[in-house]
This record gives sequence, structure tokens and C-alpha cells, in this order.
Amino acid sequence: MMMSSVASNSPLIRTRFRISGLGSAYPSGTLTNRELADQLGVSPFWIESRCGIQSRGVVAPGETTHSLGVAAARQALATQSAQQPDCLICATFTPEYRLCPTAPAIARSLGLGPIAAFDVNAACSGGAVGLLTALSLLAAGTFERILLVASDTTTRHLAAEDVHTRILFGDGAAALLLENDVRRGIALRSWVAGSDGTGATMFHVPDGESTVSMHGRELFRFATERGCEVLREACSLAQLSVADVDCVVVHQANLRIVKRLQERTGIAPEKWHVNIGKIGNTAAASVLLTLASLLQGRTPVDGTRILLGAFGAGLTWCAAVLEWGVPDCEYFAAGYTGMGLASPTGFEPVLSP
Repeated sequence: MMMSSVASNSPLIRTRFRISGLGSAYPSGTLTNRELADQLGVSPFWIESRCGIQSRGVVAPGETTHSLGVAAARQALATQSAQQPDCLICATFTPEYRLCPTAPAIARSLGLGPIAAFDVNAACSGGAVGLLTALSLLAAGTFERILLVASDTTTRHLAAEDVHTRILFGDGAAALLLENDVRRGIALRSWVAGSDGTGATMFHVPDGESTVSMHGRELFRFATERGCEVLREACSLAQLSVADVDCVVVHQANLRIVKRLQERTGIAPEKWHVNIGKIGNTAAASVLLTLASLLQGRTPVDGTRILLGAFGAGLTWCAAVLEWGVPDCEYFAAGYTGMGLASPTGFEPVLSP
């Protein structure tokens, strides 16, 4: 299994970050299991038993990947309006236009001027890959403040009669405003990223067609097997056992997949933050919407360790361990080598209310 992971000399290990703004956006339309069951000729119980979803957001005419991304981004910027980003990254695999990135259009709609803006496409891993990309650019000093937007409108690409895809997907967007924290902040304890192009056609739109072809059985196996490996690998690289993790935030692909990951990793179910039931699989936005939902509900105390992971078409995967409230000097005073450290205590939370 080829992947990138922790390097002890990486600037990412030495840098601390903070989330100075966050936002989320959902379409105006909601498709319930009762409505969907009538359309597909199945029962609402069958739908929920297959995926754990009761309803999902569906874009209405005029709502797009761009408009949802703008709505989420405005929320993130409103929390710290005086501090404008100098870069915008949009994670999506359903861009506004073919052969054209969506990020510049979002930046223009937000009135951010001619800042750097580009898309990242890692399918349902996009939110996690976008976060790793943003943090890497901040650590390198390339940019000072990055607005990360993850937005997808997958329902526009589903065949009306395809029971296997239509029960799963919903539309949505999330946004994080990220910047360095020179005193203390969120430490990236470890990261794992990889791909397997032999599965490139497990989820794709075939040439000459307009709707998705999905190999559900194979994708389920990939998500549960590789997903477990990647989550465990991220913990191992941070020199943590799975029991040391305080919270798990993973791509909300299917509740059955989440439950299988709980079983395979051995991480207690109560540590997993799950929100798929009312919104469905929101693709690239999924893991960031789940993280935003967690952070909007409470501010992590110092030493909180969040295991984040995603997997998607391509095939792609990405995972990381984040630890809150870690001062830079504390790591190196304790002889940190890039592979783990006991969590410090007594520092103020870093997420702005």
C-alpha cells in the first residue's frame, strides 16, 4: 500500500494551526425516504436498513456547487471578518463547469479580489485532502490564511431509477478558515494519504453518459478494509493506540460502513461523531461538515485528539490525527521526533467561539 505519511523534519510537525472560522450550507430541498421510496418502488425501511439515512438534501433549480460553497464560506468569514484569506481552495468532484475550477468563482462572489484560488479533486476524500493541502501551504509560509471550501452536488449526476446511488447521496458544503497560531494551537500529529488507480472506474461517469456508474459491493469492501487500515496507520504514526483517540470524524459514506469501521478498528462507538442520517453522503463536503458539526457543538479541551479520515472514488484515501492546545515549544522540550507525544494540559482552547 503506497502512501505519504509523517516525516519528522516536515514543517507540518513544527507548525501549529487554528480554525478561526467555520461554516456549513445545505440545499433548500429535502428528499425523505418516504418520497424516495415512492419514486423507486421500495420501502422506506429498506432504504434506511441499507444506508442508515432517513433524508438527504437535494439542490433545487438555481442551487449549485458554487452557491452552496459561497454560503458556507460566508459563514466562516463572518466569524472573523477583519481577517481576509489570501488563498481559497475548493474541494469538489462536481465543479460548476467542466474544465474550469470552481474556487475562483467562489472567491469573486465573496469579493476577495484576485487571491490564489484553485480546486482539489479527490472525490469523497476531498475534504481531508484539501485540509492536508491547506495546512501544508500554511506551514511552508506560502500563504498566511486559507479559506478551505468543500462543496458537492452529487445528486445532479444520479440516474433517476438508480436505487443504489439515489438512496445514498445528498448535497452540501462546508468551509474552514485556517491560519497559523504562533503561540499554540492544533498540532497535526500524523497524516496518511494514498491512492489506487486500479479502482478508477468503481465510481465514475462513463464516456458519453451523464450519470454515475457505481460498483457498490467493491466500494463497500474498499471503504471498510482500507478505511480501517488508514485509521489505524494514522494512530500508529502518532504513537497512539486506538484507545487514545478522543473522537473520530470520518467520511459519512454509509452508516453500515461507519459501523463496520467501528468494529474493525475497535474504537468505541460513542467516540464517533455521526451525522449522515439527515443529510446523506455529501461527498467531499462530508468529513468537513462532520467536523464542523462537532466543533459547533463544543470547543475541544486541550489535549483532545481527533482522528479524521476519508476515502473515495479514484480510489483515494486520507487520514490524520489532530491534537488541540499544543504549544510548539512543548513538543520539542519533550524531545518530540515527529512520531508522537503525551498530550499537554492547562492551555486555553484555540477554536474561536
